[in-house]
Amino acid sequence: MLKNKRVLITGANGGIGSSIAEILLKNHAKLVLFYHKDRTQIDKLLEKNANQKDNIETYNLDLLKTKEIEKTVSKIIEKKIDVFIHAVTLPIAHKKIENMDWDEYQKHIDLQTKAFFEITKAIIPNMKKNRGSRIICILSSYTIGSPPKSISPYVVGKYSLLGLTKCMAVEFAPAGITVNCISPTMTNTPLIDKFPKKLIEINAAQNPLGRILEPSDISSTVLFLCAENSNFITGQNIIISGGEIM
Repeated sequence: MLKNKRVLITGANGGIGSSIAEILLKNHAKLVLFYHKDRTQIDKLLEKNANQKDNIETYNLDLLKTKEIEKTVSKIIEKKIDVFIHAVTLPIAHKKIENMDWDEYQKHIDLQTKAFFEITKAIIPNMKKNRGSRIICILSSYTIGSPPKSISPYVVGKYSLLGLTKCMAVEFAPAGITVNCISPTMTNTPLIDKFPKKLIEINAAQNPLGRILEPSDISSTVLFLCAENSNFITGQNIIISGGEIM
């Protein structure tokens, strides 16, 4: 399905990012994987797909540092990028707004939105030469309706990214580039490891499908957005919630 398509994934070692990498590799994509420090899941992917090592490029960088982004992206844009998937996030800290410092908001905005902007700005000239390119961001269902209490920097970061993607969808559409977001509800990844077990159980029980999401629920939707049969979908924030949000 994605033969000869070169796909850049940020947050590629995360629960969602690694699941996306795996399903796209199975569909013959060539992967460019960005990670920060830990690469456990990437190494597992390489070990599991030893015969496809030539189709997997890995880069260790801190997306909060502009110079590292510029240095790394300058290496990868020697070849075209057909798909860019932004799947990175910071850990979620539970803290009331009155106890926050602006720096905590800024970090989330810088990682979600500024890094996304800087990468996109660098790769978009080549994308415009190849109609049918894709840009996909992983957001959160917290961008719909009332957000939960005490995680405002995370929510603000996701909202800022949503705004930028909508603007890009409008501006890049004439070049045949689609820009979409996916917003999942609570997902079984290390991001919720510090959540109270009871909270996760309640969330699962209240979901119409009786469970929280698995990363594969998200990666299969990413695959659809990468494929040709999604050519006329752009500017959307697709909710994956098992019916929790309608």
